[in-house]
Amino acid sequence: MDDPRFEWIAKQVNLALGISEKDVFDDFLEREDGLYERQLSKFLNDTPEENENSIIFYKVIREEEEDVVVECEPEIPDIQEEEEGAEGDTEQQKAEDEEEGEALPVALPTSSPTGDDENTSRKSTGKRKKKGKDGAGDEKKEDEAKTPLPESEAATEAGETEDDKDEDKEEEKVPKTQIIKQKVLRTYLFMCYLHLPEDVADQVDCVYFLRNTPGMVPLPNSMEEANETLPAYFEMGTINSNSVLVMLEQVISQVYMPLLSYNQHKNGEGPKPIERAVSRTDTQVTDVSVKSEGDNENKTSVAESRAKAMLRDEFLINMEKFAASINRTIQQIDGEVKLEIPEIDLPETVEEVLRDPTLKQLINDTCSEWAKKVRTALEAQLKKIPQGKGPLAEIDFWRERNAALSALTEQLKIPKVKQMIDIYSTWDNNFDDTRADLNKHYIEAKDNVRFLSTLERHFKNITHGATFQVVIETIPSMMNALRMVWIISRHYNKDDRMVPLMKRIANELRDRVAKVINIKTIFKEGTEEVKRKTAEAKQMLQQWESSYMEVRAKIEASGRDQRWEFNKNDLFKDTKHMAEICQNLYDVAQVIEEFKNIFGPELEAVTGDPKRIEEVLVRVGNLVKPLEDVTFDPFVDKHKSAWNNVMAQFNMDVKAIDNEANNFIDDSFRSLRSAEGAFDMLLKFKHIRSRAAINARLMQKFEDILKQFEKEVATMEDLFHDGTDVPALYKNHPPVAGSIFWERSLFHRMKHTIVRFLTMDEMMEGKEGVDAKEKYARIGREMWSYEKYKFARWVEESEPKLKQLIKRNLLIKPSHQPKEADTEGLEIKYVVDFDPKLGEIIAETRYMEQLGYLVPEQCRNVALQEEKYIKYVDGLQHMLDSYHNLLGSLDQAETELFNNHE
Repeated sequence: MDDPRFEWIAKQVNLALGISEKDVFDDFLEREDGLYERQLSKFLNDTPEENENSIIFYKVIREEEEDVVVECEPEIPDIQEEEEGAEGDTEQQKAEDEEEGEALPVALPTSSPTGDDENTSRKSTGKRKKKGKDGAGDEKKEDEAKTPLPESEAATEAGETEDDKDEDKEEEKVPKTQIIKQKVLRTYLFMCYLHLPEDVADQVDCVYFLRNTPGMVPLPNSMEEANETLPAYFEMGTINSNSVLVMLEQVISQVYMPLLSYNQHKNGEGPKPIERAVSRTDTQVTDVSVKSEGDNENKTSVAESRAKAMLRDEFLINMEKFAASINRTIQQIDGEVKLEIPEIDLPETVEEVLRDPTLKQLINDTCSEWAKKVRTALEAQLKKIPQGKGPLAEIDFWRERNAALSALTEQLKIPKVKQMIDIYSTWDNNFDDTRADLNKHYIEAKDNVRFLSTLERHFKNITHGATFQVVIETIPSMMNALRMVWIISRHYNKDDRMVPLMKRIANELRDRVAKVINIKTIFKEGTEEVKRKTAEAKQMLQQWESSYMEVRAKIEASGRDQRWEFNKNDLFKDTKHMAEICQNLYDVAQVIEEFKNIFGPELEAVTGDPKRIEEVLVRVGNLVKPLEDVTFDPFVDKHKSAWNNVMAQFNMDVKAIDNEANNFIDDSFRSLRSAEGAFDMLLKFKHIRSRAAINARLMQKFEDILKQFEKEVATMEDLFHDGTDVPALYKNHPPVAGSIFWERSLFHRMKHTIVRFLTMDEMMEGKEGVDAKEKYARIGREMWSYEKYKFARWVEESEPKLKQLIKRNLLIKPSHQPKEADTEGLEIKYVVDFDPKLGEIIAETRYMEQLGYLVPEQCRNVALQEEKYIKYVDGLQHMLDSYHNLLGSLDQAETELFNNHE
């Protein structure tokens, strides 16, 4: 093989299939005119097609006959024959000894099951020849050589032989040989795509190579390089006829089911914490949120996620059923006890059997063997225990026992078997005890399977339910079903059966909580998710105990059934402890959420100290570090004291942050940036759950807010007085209306804040609130007076001025040539007389109406015709420009002529 890839594949195949002959793979490549070699080259050099992406190698061992040439050994006479022949003719005896007879064949051992032909060849002294034309010819010649000669010819040959011996004493004698047929085992290697042929699928082991990359498999330069690089291009493995079901069951139970189990807790049922909009509706006293498009999208995504969770849950349950069916099939194939039934004809009466000692002994031996097998199988079943801690393992355990004992029971019901056992019982009744014991345990297993099957749906919800809420809804109905089993069942109506089953249910609940609530990672999911999971987990654990107590009370109230006097410590000690841990984790998440609610963007905007807020948030984030770094399992009851120490340290850290936060708030509110912003923040905190100590301190800061408001009012007053004569006008605002707009902007800045303050009576009833209102009212009246004065003066001046402007002609002769006249002598004869003051009055009128003032009727009429005036002015101006350009184009003669006729 020149291709290192072929050599590497040959090495893997030989190791996997236990082939020791080196020429088996070479023979595989050469068979069928190199068909397998071409297929293997295509598999390695091209991108495999859909039905050719995997190849399977398997070996077949065949028994074949072949001709072997062996050396004949001289016949050794028997000692007794020598004594009898000593009385005869000595010369005749010598002649008979020299006479050639038929040589005895030497029995050669067959080759090993691996087909090692070379070992067999080494054991023979001759040479091996295969069947064929040449072989047939050689065999014929050897047969002729073995034919006995007549006595005369034999004597002649004997004489010639003696002469030859005298002449060539030193020459060795040619050994005599013969051809014999020998059976050997030969190994043949085969290759196929995707699946084995049906005729060998259940009989051979195989090794498969699955391509996991497209394109050509690179050609290594050496075997060392092939061993390093080629494994990355294939998925390899071996399969035997008994392992397919086992492999399928392992893939389902150990790969796919763990991926689906509890997956909803990892992915969540709604949007991820990063994508979820900031909402604290769960902590609000009153619902003040407004639905938005983002909320609708979140609800849609949550609904879709829940639908996927339901589909996943149903798929998981069906997969669990499929895995259970595979397990039962494997057990029936591997562990089934078969009773060998002899092929005999039984007489009709027992007396006839007793008269036949041979038949009686056969029946005795067979039935004794059956009894031994049944007892052994029954003892093996009684020694088994459920594999797993959950309640489903209990159901699987009884189903397995029921299947095994049912197979034995059905075999014992076969008419021939039953007849033989009845005959055997006439002289030995040991089998009756074994059969009775088998029936007792079989009936018990069958009844238990029947009753536990009514609980299977509840147990599957507990084990594979999509959320804790599903388990919470399942527990009450499951407990009622347990009550029915307790009342009706003949085997689960005792403490020694019901208590272990309930312990398994409690174990499943504990395992579910431990899997979902991983203290080392849960706080990375966000406080809302932590609170939801821990609250549901605690509710589920408490529901377990409360449902038990309710059903127990019903049983006691009925007075007819046996009471549940189970050890509560065994059933609820661990679940109570886990519920306490869940509550602790909920409290931790609540504390972190309260701190984040306070130290958010609102407080940062009010205080203007983001660095200090960030430092506090870092300390808040580090609160969960000790919890995540614990080296023990807090859900185990024996670690309760260690967990209490961790929580005590957490509470101390929280108290320290509370004190620091209060100091920070005190410092920040002494230098507020905005009274209204601080007021909004306090109102928000009033309706949001936050730290009690910090919230109380914040509610004491209204006095600081009022002081900040008075400062803002004083600032507005200074701006008003400074800008009364020369106000800061907006662009395109006329003087009077612009000054009123400026004054109103200052006033509304104060009014907007004071109106917010007036919504909180307890804030404005104090001395600071009264002072703030008086100061605001005083400056407000001053601004209102300024506004009224400005408007009245404008009305007084605009009406007479407007009458004069309206009476003026639009087209007049200029009193002097404007500077814009053409320097070449263009004379301006007419101009448009539209006074800018008229445009100012129109603008003032328009803005005064926006301010809500009732303007004079004449001003309003003119303002309504503003567009018509502008159109007239523009048209006249365009006409005059054309007229003046035309005059400018006339020469002197044409100008004089034009002036004479003007």
